[in-house]
Amino acid sequence: MKRIDNTYQKIANAMPIDFSELFNESIAVFKTVWLQGVLVQLIGLILSAPLLILNLSFDFNNIGQSTNSEFASPLPLDIFESDSVLSYSLLFVLIFLLSIATNIVSFGFFRIIKQMDCGQGFVFLDFFYFFKAKELKKAILLVLIYFGITMVALLLFVLPIFYVMIPLMFLAPVFAYNSELKISEIIKLTFKLGHKKWGLTFVTTLLNILLIYILTIATCGLGALFFGCFVQIPIYIIYKKTIGVEAA
Repeated sequence: MKRIDNTYQKIANAMPIDFSELFNESIAVFKTVWLQGVLVQLIGLILSAPLLILNLSFDFNNIGQSTNSEFASPLPLDIFESDSVLSYSLLFVLIFLLSIATNIVSFGFFRIIKQMDCGQGFVFLDFFYFFKAKELKKAILLVLIYFGITMVALLLFVLPIFYVMIPLMFLAPVFAYNSELKISEIIKLTFKLGHKKWGLTFVTTLLNILLIYILTIATCGLGALFFGCFVQIPIYIIYKKTIGVEAA
């Protein structure tokens, strides 16, 4: 039997996962990878720095224009001028490229979670493992497919996004642990796992987001830095208990 068929069989025959067991195992893994979780958040902030700088330049430019105008408008009236079109096009392209980059870093983070959970050492460069030439093309295509599915779901009167957002959360671990599979097989496996564990994943993710939100408010923003990665850890645990992981 092919490996992919065996994986499909594991998903079909998977036993229900107890919520308390999932939470306890997530806490145990978080204790192991919390520092790496902070690092992945910091990497995201560093990657976003050019976007912040560009936004600030737009703000200063708009302030300068408004002070030179007798009647300042709340909207940039010159948005369709050539310089403005170029600037906003650059901003859009930058946001798009940063989104791709941060998603590829998240693939590396899931690789790190598995390695550390299996007792292996941490290598910082593993955050950028999927930027390698051999993996990069497939990683970019998967991120583009992720964006495409999300956009289609949003265009279909928004409601489908509540279904597809759960399977799409498994795209990172499925690719990180099965990068040798074809893109079509990765997408199919992602949706099979997400559909099988949709309810548990939805409830767990919702509760974790609420918990992190409360911690973020209580810690004046530091909670997002230190606990932001916790949303991803139950995804890893569900994958591990359903399909299994092997030490590389």
